[in-house]
Amino acid sequence: MAIYKYQEFINRHRVGEFPSLICLLGSDLYLRGQLVDMAAERFGPGKKVERENFYATESSPENVLASSQTCSMFAERKIILVHQFQAWPQNQRAVILGYLEKPSPDTILILIADDPPADYYEKLSYGKWFKSASSKIEVVDIAGLRAEEVREIIKEMAKSFEKRITPEAVDLLLETIGPRPELVCQELAKISLYLASAKLISPELVSELTIGSKLQNIFELAEALGKKDIDRSLNIYHRMYEQNPVSDAFWFLGILAIVRRQFRIMLELQAALGAEQTVGKIAGRYNIPYALRGEYEQLAERFDKKRLLEVFDDLHQTELEIKSSAHEKNIIIESLIMRLCQP
Repeated sequence: MAIYKYQEFINRHRVGEFPSLICLLGSDLYLRGQLVDMAAERFGPGKKVERENFYATESSPENVLASSQTCSMFAERKIILVHQFQAWPQNQRAVILGYLEKPSPDTILILIADDPPADYYEKLSYGKWFKSASSKIEVVDIAGLRAEEVREIIKEMAKSFEKRITPEAVDLLLETIGPRPELVCQELAKISLYLASAKLISPELVSELTIGSKLQNIFELAEALGKKDIDRSLNIYHRMYEQNPVSDAFWFLGILAIVRRQFRIMLELQAALGAEQTVGKIAGRYNIPYALRGEYEQLAERFDKKRLLEVFDDLHQTELEIKSSAHEKNIIIESLIMRLCQP
């Protein structure tokens, strides 16, 4: 047994027997759904499968085990999902692992734990039990995906919508949303509806439908930062923050990624000012709307090259702080803005 990455687990169980008990470590609903669907398929085509949900905060392991040994009245097979599994103390987790002693051939038990904490040391403590349990059961880590892994998942998502997606569009989705399959899937569903019978998802479509007004907000923020206008910079950021329904670490990292992209554009434009053809190529490569190209050039002229390079260092340090610090993420971003506005 081991702790597997998402694709490793998929490849391992694409054919052959499926484990009677697995643990999913991570909150991404898209990946959870894919794995639960895979478990249902392993029962065989045409088999009716009931899905029964328990929550560790409301149920005991004894109740779950009793259900695992009870035949379904509605289907031939059963998948039992135990959500918020991390809420059970270690002694109760040990009880549920007792299912391995007498697993039902008609039931698959899936334990689902939330994402690990952001703080490095808390994350180590959180993952200690799952690492130990991986000697007995298969644990699937769906919380720590790398960008390369998500690229492949995005391509498969596009196929499921009967669409093709260009590598540039994949990169732009990752840059603006981050390695979050659940949110990427929502965006692809929106783009797919917009395309109707058309098949190709281009970076222009991603820019128009996914970034949308966010691009204008980020441009305004970059402009305010360029003028070192602290009040306006903070007001624009607060507006973006209030418009966002989910203010988790990934959202803040996404904001940093888009800000970094804006300053990268300005750095390249600054080096090309006066060369209209080169400026046009840069604008095309970054899918800058034609109406904004002149404004981007004017903004690039205002920035000092040395200051632009310093901005990248500050953005990198802020990214590390968001990933590793227990501090309030909103305060971290506000502090970054105030530093960037210093004379």
